[in-house]
Amino acid sequence: MKATLLIKNIENLYTCDKNFTILHHAFIACHHDKIIEINTGSYKEWLDPATRVIDAQGECVVPAFIDCQFKSFTHVRLGDQLRQDINALYAMRQNGILTLICDNPNSQRMKLEQDVFYKKNQPKLPVLHRLNELNDKIPETFLMSCGFGLPNSYVYSMAPMSYVLFQTHRVCSRTLLESMTSLPAKEFNLLDRGSIEIGKTADLLVLQVTTIEHYFQTLGRPLIHRMIKNGIQFYPEWMVC
Repeated sequence: MKATLLIKNIENLYTCDKNFTILHHAFIACHHDKIIEINTGSYKEWLDPATRVIDAQGECVVPAFIDCQFKSFTHVRLGDQLRQDINALYAMRQNGILTLICDNPNSQRMKLEQDVFYKKNQPKLPVLHRLNELNDKIPETFLMSCGFGLPNSYVYSMAPMSYVLFQTHRVCSRTLLESMTSLPAKEFNLLDRGSIEIGKTADLLVLQVTTIEHYFQTLGRPLIHRMIKNGIQFYPEWMVC
């Protein structure tokens, strides 16, 4: 089996597996929507003439973000609700959120660029939604959400929250990244995503920084270079394998 998509020369690959393994100067090989290899060293055995290759030199790769509490526009009429939901989901997708958990079955959808799952159960871990909820007692383990849909909350990105947590509250980068990827995947039993491991869905973000710490300490500048969903790059332009 050869790769349909291969990302090479990754400066730092954050797998977000149970050991939070970080690979340096690594590559990822994907066969259609699944990851078939992550490693360092030579990747040539995974190539054939049809393989699309992305060079991520000087960049890092992380799992695509998961928002665990998306609240749709249920307070407006159905036609407006669908239109407003589509606009909100597009804005969140532009900020690397490629999977969402919602409380409204009408918002559930699976598309090439983004999945929205309807879940009735509430997470056992605390969820940090908005900056004004932060205090001096940040939980050791938590989930992160944009808080979009809460009263007077129209934030489409987790970047402002993660920036304040990292810079002001000194929350470590591992805790922040897991709160946006592997922990919500486990909490809602989305076992095919949330980490970069062989056999899992190839939902990936290529960031224009060498480390995730650099990402968390930067605000106001877009740092997502590429977005890959189900093994297909759709941002900044489609790269069909």
